Amino acid sequence: MHAIGTEEISSETAVGAIPVWVNLSSGQPVDIGSLDFDALQELQWCEERAFAALIAGSARGSEQRRELFRQAYDTVTTIYGRLIGAGGDGPAMGYDRRYAQLVLELLARRPTDRPRVFEVGYGCGALLAALPGVEVAGIEVSPAMHAQACRRLAKDHHARLQVGDFLTADLASEAGADVVFWNDVLEHLVPDDVPDFLSRIYGLLKPGGYLVTITPNWHMRPNDVTRVFYPPRTTAIGFHLKEYRLREVTVLLREAGFRRVATPLVITRKHIVLCGSGLAGMKRALEPALEMLPFRTTRVLCRALGLSCTIAQRPL
Repeated sequence: MHAIGTEEISSETAVGAIPVWVNLSSGQPVDIGSLDFDALQELQWCEERAFAALIAGSARGSEQRRELFRQAYDTVTTIYGRLIGAGGDGPAMGYDRRYAQLVLELLARRPTDRPRVFEVGYGCGALLAALPGVEVAGIEVSPAMHAQACRRLAKDHHARLQVGDFLTADLASEAGADVVFWNDVLEHLVPDDVPDFLSRIYGLLKPGGYLVTITPNWHMRPNDVTRVFYPPRTTAIGFHLKEYRLREVTVLLREAGFRRVATPLVITRKHIVLCGSGLAGMKRALEPALEMLPFRTTRVLCRALGLSCTIAQRPL
C-alpha cells in the first residue's frame, strides 16, 4: 500500500456525511465517513501496523492468515480510498497506464489469436480494463476490491474475476496465460508464502510466457505509510511485510524456475522501454552503491532504471 502525503489532498476532500464502515484489526466496526484527512491517515498508520503484526504471526497456510489478509485489504484499501477521494470505481492502487503498454508489448512478442492475461491482485481492475482485445482474468483477496473491479469491467468479464485466496482457489481453467501480472502484491506477502505464490504463477504461464512483477525497490524505503511518520531509509513497518532489492527478487524468480529475468532498460514519464535484459545484470551488480548516494538521487535512479520492475520468462 503506498503512503500518500498531505500535498495530494485537502482535508475537505476526506470529510463526508455518508457512513463508510470498516472492520478494524481488533474486530471493531468503525464509521470512517466523517473522519478528516489527519484522522484517516493516523487510522491507516495504526491499522497497517496492527494487521502486519497479526499476519506475520499467523501460521503458514492457515485459514487465520487467509482471513486476516482479506480483512486487511478490505479495511486498508477503504481507508486509502477515502484519503485520496476515490470515486465509485475505487482507488487505482499504484496502477500506471505504462503498465498496460508494457503488457501489450509483451503480448506482441508472442502473437496469438487469443492473448491471455491473468492478474494476481487485480484491485479495482484498472489494468485489466486497459487491455482491449485481450482475454483477461484474475484473482483478488478483497471482496470490496472485487466489487469495484466488477463496476469497472464489462459484465462478460465478471465470471473470470475470482475473489479468494490465490494459493487455494481453483485456477485450472486459467492455465496457459501469456502474461501474469502482479503489482504491489509481493511486498505485502509473508516471506514464507512467496515460494508458493511463485510456483503457482509459474504453473499458470504458457512455456515462453512472461511474469511481470512490480514491487517497490528496497533502496527507496520505506514505501508504505511508514514514510509519512519516519525518515527515508527506515525499514517499512506498515503493510509492507518485506521490501526487496532487485537482486533478491531475481533470486526468488530463479528459484521458482524462471531462467531469464530482465528489467526495463529505462522508464520515462510516458514509456517503459524494453531492450534485451535491460542491463539487469549490471544493475544488480551496482545496486549496493545506491546506499551511498543521496536519497533523492537514489529514488530517481531506481525509478528511471526500472529497479522496481522485473520481467521473468518461463523457459520454452
